Amino acid sequence: MPRTQNLSDLDVNRPRITKRDSLYSDFSLGFYPHPNTGDITVLRDINSVKQSVKNLIMTSPGERPFAPNLGSGVRALLFEPVTPFTALDLQEAITQVLQNYEPRVNVINVEVADDSDNNRYSVQIEFQIVATLDTGEVDFYIERIR
Repeated sequence: MPRTQNLSDLDVNRPRITKRDSLYSDFSLGFYPHPNTGDITVLRDINSVKQSVKNLIMTSPGERPFAPNLGSGVRALLFEPVTPFTALDLQEAITQVLQNYEPRVNVINVEVADDSDNNRYSVQIEFQIVATLDTGEVDFYIERIR
């Protein structure tokens, strides 16, 4: 028999949740333990979105199950010669994947610079979070591994 709630069961002194501490949260993909709790470190709000943007760019189409079109195809472009023309193709691919698959951000600027001496590209992405209007920036290098 199901139990019903009586007025005597209500705890009027119990704290109520009135607001959220964070809008977005995700666990860190570095799997670093939190120094105090030992749990996996949690990323919140802008740091969570930064990680998502970087992961989306580094995902190849067909890599995720049940989402065959998700991804940027950046890895395929890394096997092209390191030239400013390939940097423009990378910039276009990054902008396109963020506009199509990351609804939480508005892309402000994407800059891809070729570093032909080290066979890699420098990527700088500036974006604005739609819900909070905070701006963020992600800087990283992409390079061919094999």
